[in-house]
Amino acid sequence: MGKAIGGVDHCIVLVRDLASARAGWERLGFRTTPLGLHSAHMGTANHTIMLADDYIELLGVVAETDQSARWRARLSADGEGLVAIALRAFDAAAAAGEIAARQGVPLAVERFGRPVALPGPGAVEARFEVVQLRDELSPGFRLFFCRHLAPGATWPPGSTEHPNGAVAIEHFTVRAKDPGATAAAAARVLGRAVTARDGLAAIETGRAALVFAPLEGRRPGIDAVSIRVRDLDVAAAAVAAGGISVERGPASLAVPREAANGVALTFVRA
Repeated sequence: MGKAIGGVDHCIVLVRDLASARAGWERLGFRTTPLGLHSAHMGTANHTIMLADDYIELLGVVAETDQSARWRARLSADGEGLVAIALRAFDAAAAAGEIAARQGVPLAVERFGRPVALPGPGAVEARFEVVQLRDELSPGFRLFFCRHLAPGATWPPGSTEHPNGAVAIEHFTVRAKDPGATAAAAARVLGRAVTARDGLAAIETGRAALVFAPLEGRRPGIDAVSIRVRDLDVAAAAVAAGGISVERGPASLAVPREAANGVALTFVRA
């Protein structure tokens, strides 16, 4: 991976109703941040689930704008679920240059922000620069690159402690008609090698891994996320307190998709 691009920064879970989604993820033992309205031209808002150095973004459409058209189309065609993975950009312009050199097309840097409520009176603004890939590498698999201009606002004090003990994103599962080819295409864009993980093609980003799996009756795209927790018993108790039943394996907890806005969510021991 080039010097301007780091590991996984966050993922986007597209939802129809932000208030309902927030309540659902809190029943899973996560602490969520207050509603954040993106810059007006974006037409979106979010709640975030902040982990130590990465996070999950619950994204909803609040206005019909040119920028929100893709999300409205996705909701109409495929419903809720994981729709994108962002990798950290240390320098957005340099990241755009690195990707353009590999893809052969120029990429624009987009800028926007959202206010963040802090404990007590007042607020600060989280500001971002992002670089979007022009074309998806495979249906439903969207990557982009995000630079945080005010990290202290994105990670407000106290936001990373969760009743379920979540600490980090472990890996994503990307389903594809040809997992090997999709992994190879993503690796070329990122300047990474394809490795193997449990018999599947994978890309190690330095934080969470991208693991590529066959469709197996699922639609192509980002299908699942695995979250590291400090203690599986603590996570199980937090989810049970929310009234949600999980499937417990030898080293994991699997959450029903309907409890996580269509996402196949698992907890694993950190």
